[in-house]
Amino acid sequence: MSEGYHFEDEVQERPYDGRLMRRLLGYLSPYRYRLVGATLLLLAATLFSNVTPLLNMRAIDWYINSADRTALEKSGMGAAAQLNALVERDTQGLMGLLLLIAGLMTAEAAMRYMQGLIVTFVGQRAMLEMRLALFGHLQRMSLRFLDKNPIGRLMTRVTNDVENIQERLVSDFIEVVSQIFTLVIVLGFIFWLNWRLALITLIPVPGVVISSLLFKKYARSSYLNIRKKIAAVNAYMQENVSGMRVVQIFNREDDNFSEYERRNRVHRDEWLRQIRNFAIYFPVVEFWSSLAIALIILYGGLQILGGHEVSAGVASIGMLFAYVQWADRLFGPIRTLADKYNLIQDAMASSERVFALLDTPEEVKDKPEAVAATDVQGEVEFRSVWFAYEHEQWVLKDINITIAPGERVAIVGHTGAGKSTLANLLSRFYDVPRGAVLVDGVDVRDYEQRSLRGNIGMVLQDVFLFSGTVMRNLRLGNEDLSEARIRECAEYVNAARFIERLPGGYEYDVGERGGNLSTGQRQLLAFARTLAHDPRILVLDEATSSVDTEAEMLIQDAIGKLMQGRTCIMIAHRLSTVQRADRILVMHHGEIRESGTHQELLAKRGLYYTLYLLQYKDQNGGA
Repeated sequence: MSEGYHFEDEVQERPYDGRLMRRLLGYLSPYRYRLVGATLLLLAATLFSNVTPLLNMRAIDWYINSADRTALEKSGMGAAAQLNALVERDTQGLMGLLLLIAGLMTAEAAMRYMQGLIVTFVGQRAMLEMRLALFGHLQRMSLRFLDKNPIGRLMTRVTNDVENIQERLVSDFIEVVSQIFTLVIVLGFIFWLNWRLALITLIPVPGVVISSLLFKKYARSSYLNIRKKIAAVNAYMQENVSGMRVVQIFNREDDNFSEYERRNRVHRDEWLRQIRNFAIYFPVVEFWSSLAIALIILYGGLQILGGHEVSAGVASIGMLFAYVQWADRLFGPIRTLADKYNLIQDAMASSERVFALLDTPEEVKDKPEAVAATDVQGEVEFRSVWFAYEHEQWVLKDINITIAPGERVAIVGHTGAGKSTLANLLSRFYDVPRGAVLVDGVDVRDYEQRSLRGNIGMVLQDVFLFSGTVMRNLRLGNEDLSEARIRECAEYVNAARFIERLPGGYEYDVGERGGNLSTGQRQLLAFARTLAHDPRILVLDEATSSVDTEAEMLIQDAIGKLMQGRTCIMIAHRLSTVQRADRILVMHHGEIRESGTHQELLAKRGLYYTLYLLQYKDQNGGA
């Protein structure tokens, strides 16, 4: 089997991958105009946010600490009218600036609200399409693929990994863009206003960069270990709950609890390690940020105290206030970018796993020229069929069987003889590497899968029922089946009598996998469901095993009714269930060893005779 079918859940560090990013952006391309609008809103909101320190500076320098008013007050000339006029002018100017600042803040809040709505809408739509693509792809995969990959792992791809991509590469990516905008705008303001003070502000930046690189290294390693540890905890929990009968019968509760406690301790310790990383990193960045503010105040304060002219490019009180605000907005994004980098890297790993699944080729797929299986008569032929689940470990060896329309053929043999594999090949759950399986003389690979399977009804030993009502399980989404037709089929195969005794009757919830019903009841529902869909070919795979005598009598009667007018293939261990067949095939190690009626095979005293004696001996208590 191809190793490409196997997917690991181990979380590995992934570098930025442009190819993956382009594929992800492909899911966003239908919404590119919305995203452009959201980006413009984000840019405008970031600009408005960082204009505020400049306006605060103007408010302080022009109005609160007005040079004209200060000079008049120092002159002592007593020009009260002139002073009052200046105070009134400054008050009005200050109020105007405050109103402008309030307007900018309101506009910023509105733009961020609109931008958030757009990004959330686009992210959810894109992830919906990705989930639908994954689900549709999984439905088209062969059973070989599903045999190789545990269901829980595939569910993780569709749920957790897609959610991780949405949260990280959509929401967090937008936040990264916002922080980059902030850096660019703040740097533009501080260099435009006073390049000397800007250089002073940037003195601690190398320390922040070095601290961030060290944090990224250790935090990334710890984050990956946390994901591995929680995966181990969840896997052990799932295994323990699934195997609870074995745990309890062998008194493993205390030992399993100890193991679960150990795994949780390991996970806890790794989380504490990550918390220590953050507990060190954030105060260090705060130190560098505080150092920048201290340097701004020291440099600008000395200039102001020295009496230098502001016009000469030296700092004013308002400028110091503005640079203190910008310094905080400069170091905050650097700190955020270091943290978001780790999260985006994790999303890249999720993206790689999702696209690896989507890129897995469909082993069983329709040909471009596939035809619909219409007016099927029910002739089945296995022509020189060889099949192996693993490379050349043949389960079937040169099988040749021809079943006429309406014929009842039973296939018996020991476990592992290849009986159920024949049913899987007929339904084209797998494709044969050698030979051909034909229905009405046409290779099943030349039919459309949906129409082919629509003509085949299969009742298995382990009947699968979906969560929901009895009616829903009988109809299986086919709204063309009327309720009267469903009830008629249930009555015909002896299922109606127990259905009508259930609370709510046909609206009774069968529970997960039909757990609220007995084995016999589930099998009777399977017969009713199959009859309602009216297949031309019927496959019964161990359909009467594991039931009591009373249920078996009802099931045998249902089988007899269900087989009328259909080609029927019965697969069974229990020979008592196949004696009504027109022909019995005996399989052994993947080959047809004997063929004939029940009496003919007994007369041959071969494999069938041996199987019959063994079962007869078991049924009579070894006498």
